[in-house]
Amino acid sequence: MNKTNTETKPQQDKQVKNKRPNYKKELAKALAENIELKDQLLRSKAEFDNIRKRQERDKETSIEFANAAIITGLLPVLDDFGRSLEYNQTKGNKETLLEGVLLVYKNLQKVLQDKGLKPMDCAGQKFDPELHDALIQIEKPGAEPDTIIEEHVKGYYFKDRVIRHAKVIVAK
Repeated sequence: MNKTNTETKPQQDKQVKNKRPNYKKELAKALAENIELKDQLLRSKAEFDNIRKRQERDKETSIEFANAAIITGLLPVLDDFGRSLEYNQTKGNKETLLEGVLLVYKNLQKVLQDKGLKPMDCAGQKFDPELHDALIQIEKPGAEPDTIIEEHVKGYYFKDRVIRHAKVIVAK
Protein backbone atom coordinates (compact mmCIF):
# COMPACT_ATOMS: atom_id res chain seq x y z
CA MET A 1 0.00 0.00 0.00
CA ASN A 2 2.80 2.39 0.75
CA LYS A 3 4.20 1.80 -2.65
CA THR A 4 1.02 2.81 -4.41
CA ASN A 5 0.65 5.95 -2.28
CA THR A 6 4.16 7.06 -3.11
CA GLU A 7 3.68 6.24 -6.77
CA THR A 8 0.45 8.19 -7.04
CA LYS A 9 1.82 11.38 -5.45
CA PRO A 10 4.36 12.12 -8.21
CA GLN A 11 1.66 11.37 -10.75
CA GLN A 12 -0.65 13.84 -9.05
CA ASP A 13 2.08 16.51 -9.07
CA LYS A 14 2.57 15.94 -12.81
CA GLN A 15 -1.17 16.18 -13.38
CA VAL A 16 -1.34 19.48 -11.47
CA LYS A 17 1.59 20.85 -13.47
CA ASN A 18 0.00 19.63 -16.68
CA LYS A 19 -3.25 21.38 -15.79
CA ARG A 20 -1.41 24.67 -15.19
CA PRO A 21 1.58 24.69 -17.48
CA ASN A 22 1.68 28.54 -17.56
CA TYR A 23 1.54 29.20 -13.81
CA LYS A 24 4.58 31.49 -14.04
CA LYS A 25 2.81 33.59 -16.63
CA GLU A 26 -0.34 33.61 -14.51
CA LEU A 27 1.68 34.65 -11.46
CA ALA A 28 3.37 37.46 -13.40
CA LYS A 29 -0.03 38.55 -14.72
CA ALA A 30 -1.52 38.54 -11.18
CA LEU A 31 1.45 40.55 -9.86
CA ALA A 32 1.08 43.09 -12.67
CA GLU A 33 -2.66 43.34 -11.97
CA ASN A 34 -1.88 43.85 -8.27
CA ILE A 35 0.52 46.69 -9.11
CA GLU A 36 -2.07 48.24 -11.44
CA LEU A 37 -4.79 48.05 -8.77
CA LYS A 38 -2.48 49.63 -6.17
CA ASP A 39 -1.75 52.43 -8.64
CA GLN A 40 -5.49 52.94 -9.27
CA LEU A 41 -6.11 53.01 -5.52
CA LEU A 42 -3.42 55.65 -4.98
CA ARG A 43 -4.78 57.74 -7.86
CA SER A 44 -8.32 57.46 -6.50
CA LYS A 45 -7.15 58.51 -3.06
CA ALA A 46 -5.28 61.50 -4.50
CA GLU A 47 -8.32 62.45 -6.58
CA PHE A 48 -10.55 62.23 -3.48
CA ASP A 49 -8.14 64.46 -1.54
CA ASN A 50 -8.15 66.97 -4.41
CA ILE A 51 -11.98 66.99 -4.49
CA ARG A 52 -12.11 67.54 -0.71
CA LYS A 53 -9.62 70.42 -0.94
CA ARG A 54 -11.54 71.96 -3.87
CA GLN A 55 -14.80 71.74 -1.90
CA GLU A 56 -13.16 73.47 1.08
CA ARG A 57 -11.89 76.27 -1.21
CA ASP A 58 -15.33 76.60 -2.83
CA LYS A 59 -16.96 76.81 0.59
CA GLU A 60 -14.54 79.53 1.70
CA THR A 61 -15.14 81.43 -1.55
CA SER A 62 -18.91 81.19 -1.08
CA ILE A 63 -18.60 82.56 2.45
CA GLU A 64 -16.44 85.43 1.19
CA PHE A 65 -18.97 86.29 -1.53
CA ALA A 66 -21.83 86.13 1.00
CA ASN A 67 -19.93 88.47 3.31
CA ALA A 68 -19.19 90.80 0.41
CA ALA A 69 -22.90 90.88 -0.49
CA ILE A 70 -23.83 91.81 3.09
CA ILE A 71 -21.14 94.49 3.25
CA THR A 72 -22.25 95.87 -0.12
CA GLY A 73 -25.79 96.13 1.24
CA LEU A 74 -24.54 97.97 4.33
CA LEU A 75 -22.45 100.53 2.42
CA PRO A 76 -25.40 102.89 1.83
CA VAL A 77 -26.10 102.79 5.58
CA LEU A 78 -22.49 103.69 6.25
CA ASP A 79 -22.79 106.55 3.74
CA ASP A 80 -25.94 107.77 5.53
CA PHE A 81 -24.11 107.76 8.86
CA GLY A 82 -21.30 109.77 7.32
CA ARG A 83 -23.67 112.32 5.82
CA SER A 84 -25.60 112.66 9.10
CA LEU A 85 -22.44 113.25 11.11
CA GLU A 86 -21.06 115.69 8.53
CA TYR A 87 -24.31 117.62 8.40
CA ASN A 88 -24.48 117.76 12.20
CA GLN A 89 -20.93 119.12 12.43
CA THR A 90 -21.70 121.95 10.04
CA LYS A 91 -25.19 122.81 11.34
CA GLY A 92 -24.86 121.65 14.98
CA ASN A 93 -28.56 120.89 15.33
CA LYS A 94 -29.60 118.02 17.66
CA GLU A 95 -32.97 117.55 15.98
CA THR A 96 -31.41 117.01 12.56
CA LEU A 97 -28.89 114.59 14.08
CA LEU A 98 -31.74 112.61 15.62
CA GLU A 99 -33.60 112.60 12.30
CA GLY A 100 -30.45 111.41 10.55
CA VAL A 101 -29.87 108.62 13.07
CA LEU A 102 -33.51 107.51 12.74
CA LEU A 103 -33.16 107.49 8.95
CA VAL A 104 -29.99 105.42 9.18
CA TYR A 105 -31.66 103.02 11.63
CA LYS A 106 -34.60 102.50 9.24
CA ASN A 107 -32.24 101.98 6.31
CA LEU A 108 -30.22 99.44 8.31
CA GLN A 109 -33.40 97.58 9.26
CA LYS A 110 -34.48 97.48 5.62
CA VAL A 111 -31.11 96.17 4.42
CA LEU A 112 -31.10 93.43 7.06
CA GLN A 113 -34.72 92.49 6.38
CA ASP A 114 -33.95 92.26 2.67
CA LYS A 115 -31.15 89.81 3.54
CA GLY A 116 -33.59 87.64 5.55
CA LEU A 117 -33.46 89.05 9.09
CA LYS A 118 -36.79 89.23 10.91
CA PRO A 119 -37.33 90.48 14.49
CA MET A 120 -39.36 88.41 16.94
CA ASP A 121 -42.55 89.77 18.42
CA CYS A 122 -42.52 88.58 22.03
CA ALA A 123 -44.60 90.90 24.22
CA GLY A 124 -47.71 89.14 25.51
CA GLN A 125 -46.72 85.81 23.93
CA LYS A 126 -46.41 82.50 25.76
CA PHE A 127 -42.86 81.67 26.83
CA ASP A 128 -41.24 79.20 24.42
CA PRO A 129 -37.75 77.92 25.37
CA GLU A 130 -37.03 77.32 21.68
CA LEU A 131 -37.35 81.06 21.03
CA HIS A 132 -36.81 82.81 24.35
CA ASP A 133 -34.32 82.91 27.21
CA ALA A 134 -36.03 83.71 30.50
CA LEU A 135 -33.95 86.15 32.53
CA ILE A 136 -36.29 86.13 35.51
CA GLN A 137 -39.75 84.99 36.46
CA ILE A 138 -41.80 87.41 38.54
CA GLU A 139 -45.29 87.70 40.01
CA LYS A 140 -47.46 90.10 38.04
CA PRO A 141 -51.08 90.59 38.97
CA GLY A 142 -53.42 90.08 36.03
CA ALA A 143 -50.79 88.32 33.86
CA GLU A 144 -51.20 84.68 32.88
CA PRO A 145 -48.46 82.31 34.06
CA ASP A 146 -45.66 81.71 31.52
CA THR A 147 -46.56 84.86 29.60
CA ILE A 148 -43.82 87.25 28.52
CA ILE A 149 -44.16 90.49 30.43
CA GLU A 150 -41.19 92.35 29.04
CA GLU A 151 -38.66 91.88 26.28
CA HIS A 152 -35.22 92.82 27.59
CA VAL A 153 -33.20 91.94 24.44
CA LYS A 154 -34.87 91.49 21.05
CA GLY A 155 -34.68 88.08 19.38
CA TYR A 156 -34.22 87.54 15.65
CA TYR A 157 -34.91 84.99 12.94
CA PHE A 158 -32.71 84.63 9.91
CA LYS A 159 -34.67 82.99 7.12
CA ASP A 160 -37.04 81.28 9.59
CA ARG A 161 -34.20 80.06 11.80
CA VAL A 162 -33.61 81.52 15.25
CA ILE A 163 -30.23 83.24 15.30
CA ARG A 164 -30.70 85.03 18.61
CA HIS A 165 -33.10 84.10 21.36
CA ALA A 166 -35.09 86.95 22.89
CA LYS A 167 -34.15 87.62 26.51
CA VAL A 168 -37.42 88.07 28.35
CA ILE A 169 -39.04 88.50 31.74
CA VAL A 170 -41.82 85.96 32.32
CA ALA A 171 -44.86 85.97 34.64
CA LYS A 172 -45.09 83.28 37.33
